[in-house]
Amino acid sequence: MIDISGNNTTLSQSDFTSIRNNYGVKAVTVKTSEGSTYAWSGAKNAIQNAQASGLYVNGYHYANFGTLAKAQSEANWAVQNAKADGLGVGSVLVVDVEASIFKQNSIAVNDANIAAFNAIVQAAGYRTDIYASASWLGVYLTVPAGSGWIAAYPNTVTTDRYTNYNGWQFSSKVQLSGISGHFDITQLYTNYYTAGTDKNAVISDSATTTITKVTKKSTKTGIAVDGIWGSATTLKLQQVYDMKYQDGKISKPSSLVKVLQKHLGVTQDGYMGPKTIKKMQRKLGTPVDGKISSPSQLVKAMQKKLNAGVKPF
Repeated sequence: MIDISGNNTTLSQSDFTSIRNNYGVKAVTVKTSEGSTYAWSGAKNAIQNAQASGLYVNGYHYANFGTLAKAQSEANWAVQNAKADGLGVGSVLVVDVEASIFKQNSIAVNDANIAAFNAIVQAAGYRTDIYASASWLGVYLTVPAGSGWIAAYPNTVTTDRYTNYNGWQFSSKVQLSGISGHFDITQLYTNYYTAGTDKNAVISDSATTTITKVTKKSTKTGIAVDGIWGSATTLKLQQVYDMKYQDGKISKPSSLVKVLQKHLGVTQDGYMGPKTIKKMQRKLGTPVDGKISSPSQLVKAMQKKLNAGVKPF
């Protein structure tokens, strides 16, 4: 994963595609806001171009709060800008905790303020995480294992570190061929920043030209057969049906649903209603009730076909 802000050069869709194809980058996290007044003017363009290249896109807010009221105010500002910039609901919106104001409070106060910030972000539909320096852990804040985006820059990278967190940002000086400037780069240890899709899976679409490094891990392109219709399942459907837009989202009305309805032989209105669901259930031989539960036998059957590279309908 790379993260970008106003400190980076402007990246085009082709730049992001090149980064994706040639460096194994799967996700981009874009700075959208800071404090209570700053919004990065380049965020919207960066998000659009990264999404168009097929990368998973998240956002981050540089926090500068020392009180509960300020944390809540900044959370609302962060959500406002993330939505205005086109960051999709369900993406990760990170609270970046590195400002000196956090050194003025105890761990307990900082943790409470961060929790208040995240509560508002989650209520807006975003997933949350905390970015912090490894040297701050247990000193100025708590980042529970199993979550967290940790920064630490050793002189030489010889082995993975901080593997019990979502990811480790191990350098801020990476140079990418053909693109000016330096980039922050992170090794992902979980699928959190790739919306539940295997972080090692090769991302492929019509814009793919070359993939210079494909390892055994990177060939795992399957989605979880868990019966939950999330963004990974939607993205896989969009890929299997060769949709023009492959973003893992279902709008209302939805072009993807219309395509499914066409194959099912029902009215193509783009809405996932009971008639459409019943036809899907009959097609896949699962119980017919016109509803998609969570987990769902219908979705499990669909996910199995998708993993086999077969159109479910």
